[in-house]
Amino acid sequence: MIKKSYWLAIILFGFTFIVNGCNSNEEENNTVSEEVIEQEKVKNFEDSISALIELKKRDKRKKKITSFFKRKYNSRVFNGNILFAEKGEIIAHESYGYANFRKKEKVTLEHSFQLASASKPITAVATLQLIEKGLIELTDTIQKFFPDFPHKNITIHQLLSHRSGMSQYTHFCDRPDSIWPDKKKTINNNDVLKIMSDIVPLINYPPDYKYYYCNTNFLILASIIEKVTEMKFNAYLKKYIFNPIGMKSSAVYDRTNYDELTLPAQGYENKIPWEDVYLNGCVGDKGVYSTTLDLLKFDRALKHNLLLSDSIKKLAFKEKNKNFKSNQNYGYGFRLKFTKKYGKIVYHTGWWKGFRSYYINIVEKDQTIVVLNNVKRGRFLNINELIGLLN
Repeated sequence: MIKKSYWLAIILFGFTFIVNGCNSNEEENNTVSEEVIEQEKVKNFEDSISALIELKKRDKRKKKITSFFKRKYNSRVFNGNILFAEKGEIIAHESYGYANFRKKEKVTLEHSFQLASASKPITAVATLQLIEKGLIELTDTIQKFFPDFPHKNITIHQLLSHRSGMSQYTHFCDRPDSIWPDKKKTINNNDVLKIMSDIVPLINYPPDYKYYYCNTNFLILASIIEKVTEMKFNAYLKKYIFNPIGMKSSAVYDRTNYDELTLPAQGYENKIPWEDVYLNGCVGDKGVYSTTLDLLKFDRALKHNLLLSDSIKKLAFKEKNKNFKSNQNYGYGFRLKFTKKYGKIVYHTGWWKGFRSYYINIVEKDQTIVVLNNVKRGRFLNINELIGLLN
């Protein structure tokens, strides 16, 4: 019955175009040829059919997406917000579950989530903006900005591409016997830099020897941005990224500015809430709170070169590890994946204290996926499976 109604709608919609075209043609100037009029009527009819077919296709994909996440929510492995779009047009934008279980506060599309490591693409864009402005260079070393930094010859290029070889700052700061014993006292980026100068933590590999994913890299990039611009990291992002493209619900949280966050969701391990831990004072590698819609705006701004020039964006999306044998790689702040079926995929995931985040762009198809989850339970969502929901 639905199928018959659908095709009846197509016929009636197309017939309306023809009838309207015929009625209006009687009033047309006689100099316009009947052939041109007929061609226009046929085009209108074909366009109307194409529009309806595309609408049905979009509705079918939306049903597929929402059914998938309803199942995930009902099986208690997902709680949060999703956004799926193609060429900037939203196909599915839904909420599931609670922003705060104790308060029985249901999650809405306006709630913001800790992006965790999905903050790194934003930190990378901010760094690349300074390169475009001529304020820093990819070959600059950390010592240029912080002369007391203990590890020499580590460049901005290596920080952006995770090729510095440094240790995770959480490893040497978060141990019970670490140099930061008071785990209730906030630690920030400057504290980490001082600790590194004082204790000279071991380095895993020589600079540029190999890829080694390390949060310390992006913490230092945020510190370099602050040093060069003489602005707080959050203030820089607001002025040069968030505000210009309308990311009104986004901010960097460093434990001093909770009031700046827009409806922040609570992070959970199962249904046990995570505390606001002292390491939340460190930013750049994490710290950005944002919404699904704001991340779509970020995605579109990248697409249309509103934040970076096309040439430097392509540099960011270019693989930096030639010896990788898998189909995955890393650019400047973006994970890269290459598939026969979908082509190039630019993305980043994140997890931190109950939050899990996914930002995905299927480049050739111009498709965008944003999934923000505030309950850590079960396995991570599969990237290929998420992409398959749109295709």
